[in-house]
Amino acid sequence: MARWLPRTGDLSRFLQKLNRVKTLEEDMMETSFNRCLSTVDLTLLGIGGMVGSGLYVLTGTVAKEIAGPAVIVSFVIAGFASLLAALCYAEFGARVPKTGSAYMFTYVSVGEIWAFLIGWNVLLEYMIGGAAVARAWSGYLDSIFNHKIKNFTETHVGTWQVPFLAHYPDFLAAAILLVATAFISFGAKVSSWLNHVFSAVSMGVILFILVMGFVLAQPKNWSAQEGGFAPYGLSGIMAGTATCFYAFVGFDVIAASSEEARNPQKAVPRAIAFSLGLATGAYILVSVVLTLMVPWHTLDPDSALADAFYRRGYAWAGFLVAAGSIC
Repeated sequence: MARWLPRTGDLSRFLQKLNRVKTLEEDMMETSFNRCLSTVDLTLLGIGGMVGSGLYVLTGTVAKEIAGPAVIVSFVIAGFASLLAALCYAEFGARVPKTGSAYMFTYVSVGEIWAFLIGWNVLLEYMIGGAAVARAWSGYLDSIFNHKIKNFTETHVGTWQVPFLAHYPDFLAAAILLVATAFISFGAKVSSWLNHVFSAVSMGVILFILVMGFVLAQPKNWSAQEGGFAPYGLSGIMAGTATCFYAFVGFDVIAASSEEARNPQKAVPRAIAFSLGLATGAYILVSVVLTLMVPWHTLDPDSALADAFYRRGYAWAGFLVAAGSIC
């Protein structure tokens, strides 16, 4: 039996291979990619990654089902936790201006086995994030057509009751993922330009939401009569924080694009700081106006912002918000 046991030397060499780190070129700026992205480009990429489904879907879901109006506090805590992670990303992004994000940073600093595990986690993160964004896009587009797409699919295709999955096959969400994949395949400059256009429209809609939302705000929606500001208590706030943290994970797209940045040592840290600050402010302010416009327990988790305007009698505003969410 002893013959089948690994020798100490072989085991030692195997462990060394698991923990070996990746060596980088002497010239860290040398790359086969086109370094074409500026600080503004990276900042808008970060905003596009963070201010998406989290703002238009997650805010309403957490407010109704987890934290109530105290979702505001949840976003504050989640934003601070994200800032700590962002500082680490900014440091690594400036020191190692290579594509790969957390996978590359771990491979360079800790070792191969840990990079392997984190690499699969990053893939899972992007898969879940992409699916969530596509579902949000589909849900808001469906709300523009009074949920006719959903009703047609449920009637002619069918439904299922599976935990953590939608109740019906969302072909529209799958289609938008394929379209997005096609645009990304054209390269960083094309996808960055498209992101500029859609991010600009989205930020304009967010400003509209804030102005109209504060005009329509009713402080009584935070009163004890409607359940109070924190109906689920501290446990609800912290559970909401864990969910809201997901909304900020998009900033790592900046670090992942560092090999295509013109001056990554300066552009990456600045872009992460700017985009995270703007995204946190947007989440907090939108949470305020959403829970002041209508009672938190009546929100529609699938299209909370658009539905809130519809219910206040501003159908045109709801249509505009739905269009902004699609962007």
